[in-house]
Amino acid sequence: MDVIGHCGAPLCAVARSRALAEEAAVERRREAEVAREAVAGAVASVLERVEAETGEAPLLCAVPHRVPVLVPAEESRRAAFLAHVAALCDEAFSVDEAEIGAVYDRVAQEPEEPDVVGPACASCRGSCCIRGYSQMAFVKLGTIQGFRRAEPGLTREALLACYEAHFPEESSEGGCLFQGPMGCSLPRSYRAGLCNTYHCELLDALIEETDGAEGPVVVAATDEAGVQVVSVMAPDGRWEEVEH
Repeated sequence: MDVIGHCGAPLCAVARSRALAEEAAVERRREAEVAREAVAGAVASVLERVEAETGEAPLLCAVPHRVPVLVPAEESRRAAFLAHVAALCDEAFSVDEAEIGAVYDRVAQEPEEPDVVGPACASCRGSCCIRGYSQMAFVKLGTIQGFRRAEPGLTREALLACYEAHFPEESSEGGCLFQGPMGCSLPRSYRAGLCNTYHCELLDALIEETDGAEGPVVVAATDEAGVQVVSVMAPDGRWEEVEH
């Protein structure tokens, strides 16, 4: 009986999985094209300038944008976060360091990102970071064990002190506690794995489109009011925000 799109046989299930992945990729590319068309007019002068300077037509990509409203950090939120991490540490440190499994190997679980992710996420200003408000910055038990595996000898006290030292004076209202004036105040190695690996649909489309691209890339970050930030990435990976 076909109730999940395939007959249940292993080969049929694999074929269905591949078909669904391709359907998702097609939809992702469609959404990226719609987003690109929506911003093309607003950044036409940037595209022309980059082409005149480099002699190559740049690839235009669009990403979301959110302007974080910064407010003084609440001591109650800081205390709640540290209590959350302390409770995780109680559980994590009950396991001997030598017994932490390879599933927590952050190097293996967090592959290096393409260069274009830098300007894309920086221009976005952290649309996805708002979700960290109710999720304690997505720090889970596995996050702690990943830190311990990466830094042998790491103590509970040192881990808590690191988090406390990186609280920003101001953080995003309704967003992650660590989303401050310059973006995430945590070193990448102390962020939750999800924060280092999550891709929105437009970012995934951007990565696909720029894979193998040899020319410049223009990233336009946009919200309901229009294009807010424009970044230009050179073929060598260097990038900067520009006027538009």
